[in-house]
Amino acid sequence: MAHPSRLADPAAWQFIPRPHGRLDVVDGSGNLHIDVDLLRAFPITAPLGPVAVVAPDGRELAWIDTIGNLPEPLRGELLRELSCREFLPVIDRIEAISDNDPAEWTVLTDRGPRRFQVATPDDVERLPDGSALVVDMSGVRYRIAVIAALDSHSRRLLDRTME
Repeated sequence: MAHPSRLADPAAWQFIPRPHGRLDVVDGSGNLHIDVDLLRAFPITAPLGPVAVVAPDGRELAWIDTIGNLPEPLRGELLRELSCREFLPVIDRIEAISDNDPAEWTVLTDRGPRRFQVATPDDVERLPDGSALVVDMSGVRYRIAVIAALDSHSRRLLDRTME
């Protein structure tokens, strides 16, 4: 199996948005790849880090080591496409967390109010940068950008959950 391109000439690549959120890519050799996916390797800890360009059959077409090193307008196109594909609501306030198992969370996010269940305290993880990730029972990830920036009520509820 051939190793994927490292985007030797990224300026020659073109991302073509299509209806219904589909994306096509023309690589540096002029080959058209239809319905590709863009996947960040480390979306939380290195959002400008590695990105894989993946074919519909799961083959990796290309690996981009660093988005930040790409020339414009390719960098802008890639960031726009990634932002449309990623769903990571940010928790701004924690209204309530039940004592039940699983715990029911009522929160206010950057995308409006949400109510979800968290199976265990292990599904709430503090990250070294002062943020946190919460994974609900459906697998949806929520981010708390800065724990210290939460209001005191929210921090108390979060601390109680993580004890």
